[in-house]
Amino acid sequence: MSDAELLLLVALSALGTALLRYLPALFASRPIHPRLEHLLQGVPAAALGALLAQSAPGSLPSGHLLVTAAALLGALALSIRPGGVLWPVAGAVAIAALGLLANLP
Repeated sequence: MSDAELLLLVALSALGTALLRYLPALFASRPIHPRLEHLLQGVPAAALGALLAQSAPGSLPSGHLLVTAAALLGALALSIRPGGVLWPVAGAVAIAALGLLANLP
């Protein structure tokens, strides 16, 4: 990759980040339709689920498929209730720790 290509890549990444951060501020004064607001309330849980599903298999030692599945299911169960992302993440970590301490497969 040449210096010009790298500079262009950094500039476009900065522009994309700036747009994603400041574009919502332009629409902050407009009311949001209730259906869209209800839909947007699910975005944090969906993002958490995607992050957990992607990182969980690689974060535990290989051969612990049951512990990984239990931790993911525990996180899913805890994410259904309102209250943020602390409880699902803490629950998944606790379930994984208990499973590894019990030497489950």
